[in-house]
Amino acid sequence: MKEIKGVGFTLPSNDDDFIKLDSLSSLSESDIVIFDPSFRTTEYSTYTGSFDDGTYNGKSCYNHDSSAQIAEHCLHWHNEIKSYLNTGKTLFVVLSEKKSFYIQTGKKEYSGTGRNRQVTNIVSNFDNFKFLPNFDGLKYNVAHGKKILSSDFLFHNFLKSFNEFITYETYLNIDAEFRNGFTTKNKDKILGGVISAFGGQIVFLPKIDLDTSEFTEYNEKEEALWTEEAIIIGKRFIQSIIEIDSTLRKKSNKTPKPDWTNHKLYSLKKSEKIKESIENNREKITNLNTEIQELNEELIESEKLNDLLFETGKPLEEAVIYALKILGFKAENFDDGVLELDQVITSPEGWRFIGECEGKDNKAIDITKFRQLSDALNEDFERDEVNEKAYGLLFGNPFRLTAPSKRKSPFTDKCKSGAEREKIGLVETIDLYKVSKYLLENKNEKFKKECRKAIFEKLGEVIKFPTIKEKK
Repeated sequence: MKEIKGVGFTLPSNDDDFIKLDSLSSLSESDIVIFDPSFRTTEYSTYTGSFDDGTYNGKSCYNHDSSAQIAEHCLHWHNEIKSYLNTGKTLFVVLSEKKSFYIQTGKKEYSGTGRNRQVTNIVSNFDNFKFLPNFDGLKYNVAHGKKILSSDFLFHNFLKSFNEFITYETYLNIDAEFRNGFTTKNKDKILGGVISAFGGQIVFLPKIDLDTSEFTEYNEKEEALWTEEAIIIGKRFIQSIIEIDSTLRKKSNKTPKPDWTNHKLYSLKKSEKIKESIENNREKITNLNTEIQELNEELIESEKLNDLLFETGKPLEEAVIYALKILGFKAENFDDGVLELDQVITSPEGWRFIGECEGKDNKAIDITKFRQLSDALNEDFERDEVNEKAYGLLFGNPFRLTAPSKRKSPFTDKCKSGAEREKIGLVETIDLYKVSKYLLENKNEKFKKECRKAIFEKLGEVIKFPTIKEKK
């Protein structure tokens, strides 16, 4: 079994797999390492014991002890990472936000004499990505966003599986051979990929955070524990990392050609002709890859409806919006910087709804989303441009990892009674999938209207859509 460690990166598991970034731990026993240069889990301090606020030129400035530790740990991880990569292994780097700060160098400057003598501590500009060795031709830049595309099939399943946990906080400027893996929606920024260095390979991943409050529960002793759902997702994440590592390791272990072998003295005519053919074919491949990428994006869009069967989080929200549009609704996310809503939904009939989505791995949908939905309805109603309170809809995807035919009751009794009291419609996403699929493949305006009417008239209940009557 592979020994997987997270340096500064928390894996949802019951194994001893966490290594502190502010430590002198070894990577020698690790098969795969996930390195997060974020200081979130460190104990470095800016506190000096004086009235100094721990800043310099508007940035954090660490105290003398922490500055010395940062310099020591930085050198330590340079050596450990190089040694680890020299064995041909793969290092995964999480591109958390690049943070610039100052550390004290230990040097001092003196001015004045006698009682007027002043001592100035000399500081040096630093950032958390200096904990990584210098990879030639690579620079880190800060930018925040959520829309991420996979530009390489190596990462397609990874992004699809963990999209709800992934954002970007840092992008790469690259002047070196690089396998591009992730980009922004407009493809103007590189958010991850693969580079070779020090005999191994480094896989850069966009910011992924699996250490969320919803994955934590507490026992009687108030000790924090992972939830069952967190452990399942942690196992899926580890498996994805192993698959990426295994794919990369299939590359040849043949010794790279020294640069001097490219001299014309060692050139073979047949080889030159083959190289020319390779270059021509490479150009064709580039064109085909561009076409495949475009088709792949179309495929992802066309298969979005299937996410109603097994997804949760953001992918489920987007699938619900897609399905509602098929039914003739206008549906979209809403975020004005203050209020964020999964869906704002309006119908041609003039009905207006606020939707919330919930996916459960191996459980029925309970009332945990009710408060959030209730708050969303009230906050939406408080907006100046809203004159009438919207209706509430809870879209549930229970037992999402189980085949639909084997799933149990989708909503708990308490959830159903709460929905009846609050007049909230309960929609099982598999039912939404069935009618949306039918309408996607069959033009039937009358059936669309009946589906919308069923949602409005069954508020407070589990929504039952009209029976699909296939043409014979």
